[in-house]
Amino acid sequence: MNSDTDLKIKNLRKSFGSNKVLNGIDFELKEGERVVVLGPSGSGKSTFLRCINWIEEPTSGEIVLDGVRITEKNVRKMRRSIGMVFQHFNLINNLTVMDNLTLAPVKLKLMKRDVAKKRAEKLLKHIGLLDKANAFPASLSGGQKQRVAIIRAMMLSPEVLLFDEPTSALDPESIGDVLSLIRELASRGMTFIIVTHEMGFAKEIATRIVFIDKGKIIEEGAPEEFFNHPKTPRVKEFLKKVL
Repeated sequence: MNSDTDLKIKNLRKSFGSNKVLNGIDFELKEGERVVVLGPSGSGKSTFLRCINWIEEPTSGEIVLDGVRITEKNVRKMRRSIGMVFQHFNLINNLTVMDNLTLAPVKLKLMKRDVAKKRAEKLLKHIGLLDKANAFPASLSGGQKQRVAIIRAMMLSPEVLLFDEPTSALDPESIGDVLSLIRELASRGMTFIIVTHEMGFAKEIATRIVFIDKGKIIEEGAPEEFFNHPKTPRVKEFLKKVL
């Protein structure tokens, strides 16, 4: 990755019919940043992530990664550089854990199957789930599924990882396991954007907090500044309710 801005978003808008979900977002992400996106339910946080990865095609605006604008023509290639971890895991239930991990790199012809398998085994061993390689997702706990989903996103060595509320469907013990894995990625310098309701984790992990409401970025800043000295009445109101 270069030392310049890696991800630039300009005037991003997304509408579903007459419902305007994103209303002109400007955003930049530099290498090594860990941005936590906060905001009330329905504010557009998840749609923001899904548009970055073009799971939802933006209505208008620009998304540029390493100087290349993401379009319908190059989105498949660009997705190799932007990994996504979903709220509900999105593992393929009729494939084993190993097949879930190796499917994309083999299908995209980025790795031969034996190479992909070795990488998957190494990642599974690292998170203590090598014994689950031939298991099906239905036999895993929620926390195990989410950790598998995270290393699936890491199989392609992405430049940027997007986490969409990765702990919201988990029990408290599983939340700790998943947050520990994300902490480890942070310690290695991984660049990521994470939507979360875990305020303590947000304070700990973020290099920057971004607050979205009604499809717009209302306020952003370093964690200490954001939580201790919020500038806008809307953020002050939000923090009173969640802290």
